[in-house]
Amino acid sequence: MQILGNRVLVKRLVEEVKEGYQTVDVEDSFLNKGLVISEGEINTDSYDFVGKTILFAKYSPDTHDYNGMKIVNIDDILAIL
Repeated sequence: MQILGNRVLVKRLVEEVKEGYQTVDVEDSFLNKGLVISEGEINTDSYDFVGKTILFAKYSPDTHDYNGMKIVNIDDILAIL
C-alpha cells in the first residue's frame, strides 16, 4: 500500500500489562499512540517519521481506520516519543 500526501500509516502499539489500576477507553481500542509503518510524500525532507513512536490526535476527522491500523495526517501528530 502506498500512502499519498502528508499522511502516515500507524500501527497500534501493544502496551505491556502492569499491576495496579488501569483506565480503559471503551469507545476506541486504538490508543492515540502508535508506530509509524510508512509515510506519504511529506514535504518536510528534514525529518523521517518511519519507525518512530508518535502521539496523534485521536478524534481528528483526518484519521482513518484501515485493517487495524490508522492513516493519520501529519498535522495531527502531536509528539514524537
